[in-house]
Amino acid sequence: MPGGTSEESGLPHASARTQLPQSMKIMHEIMYKLEVLYVLCVLLMGRQRNQVHRMIAEFKLIPGLNNLFDKLIWRKHSTSALVLHGHNQNCDCSPDITLKIQFLRLLQSFSDHHENKYLLLNNQELNELSAISLKANIPEVEAVLNTDRSLVCDGKRGLLTRLLQVMKKEPAESSFRFWQARAVESFLRGTTSYADQMFLLKRGLLEHILYCIVDSECKSRDVLQSYFDLLGELMKFNVDAFKRFNKYINTDAKVFLKQINSSLVDSNMLVRCVTLSLDRFENQVDMKVAEVLSECRLLAYISQVPTQMSFLFRLINIIHVQTLTQENVSCLNTSLVILMLARRRERLPLYLRLLQRMEHSKKYPGFLLNNFHNLLRFWQQHYLHKDKDSTCLENSSCISFSYWKETVSILLNPDRQSPSALVSYIEEPYMDIDRDFTEE
Repeated sequence: MPGGTSEESGLPHASARTQLPQSMKIMHEIMYKLEVLYVLCVLLMGRQRNQVHRMIAEFKLIPGLNNLFDKLIWRKHSTSALVLHGHNQNCDCSPDITLKIQFLRLLQSFSDHHENKYLLLNNQELNELSAISLKANIPEVEAVLNTDRSLVCDGKRGLLTRLLQVMKKEPAESSFRFWQARAVESFLRGTTSYADQMFLLKRGLLEHILYCIVDSECKSRDVLQSYFDLLGELMKFNVDAFKRFNKYINTDAKVFLKQINSSLVDSNMLVRCVTLSLDRFENQVDMKVAEVLSECRLLAYISQVPTQMSFLFRLINIIHVQTLTQENVSCLNTSLVILMLARRRERLPLYLRLLQRMEHSKKYPGFLLNNFHNLLRFWQQHYLHKDKDSTCLENSSCISFSYWKETVSILLNPDRQSPSALVSYIEEPYMDIDRDFTEE
């Protein structure tokens, strides 16, 4: 019919028409998977987390995702099929990129403080963890022993190893770097496991992190913070990690220290982990530990009281109760770690006296210590009523939560005669601690 011919003349060529259904099919497939991954993430962060974990394990979702990793999750699509109108293939709102980010968020939620994280490995990799513990003459991680081998990944590589492989190939400007680092860090969070750390060290993770921080000229603060956090968890209490760190960073130590100092909000978790590690190493009698203490420039730098005081002053000064967020509240806990370790060595009054002198030298008497007093009152209200958060503090620092509480109480002691109370170092004219800390 003539009418039909007229309508067809306004349509694209046949080759373009055949691409459209396939493009729509791929888009629908990605959007469906995106919704599923999002729902799973929400459920894993909810009150029924353990039940969701059990169901995910029983339905073998993790080995299923591992088998589909290359073909579905991290596959490369033709850019013409998946780029939205007005965007490009590198845009964060691209459906393909959004799917990958949601996948990484799922891995982060799944691994975070849960023993089911070992389902991300295969049987051979679990055996490797056992061998690491045996060689180091330390007890095998109970969660590894309790892992149901029928539910773990199959194939040559587990999901965690696959993630490490793509992570090391990401370009410097990639939007995935932040989420990849967060997903791997979640595997290490909680009670520090030497075997977990060595498993990742043997796969070159430390060298990759240091390359990204020092050599890749990465400009994204979010990515740098995620890599600093990951580096802290990877090295904490691990002498072998510090040896490898020192070998890589020896000629670039100044560059690395400059990166740490340029933004303490981003690097404070690493500062905390190194401070805790230094305290443990100094209390050990071991030739390998002694060698690391004498050679590692990072440990030597952190061990200096002026360095600790500089960190402490800046950490307290950059946060206020009214501006606390999920990202910067860790600065408060890092400052507390420095003071708790000082208290252990009966040096808490010295550190408070030095803070007072630094206040005066900056022409701001009382400003810092009043602010710290308010922050500690906030800390009490927050952590004394949240069992999960207090457990996380205890596990990550290996300092009992009772010691955290005692130290805060000692600092907040209203007795001006106490040498360990903040009020003893705030002169009367500058006292401003009675004001409610929630006041604007």
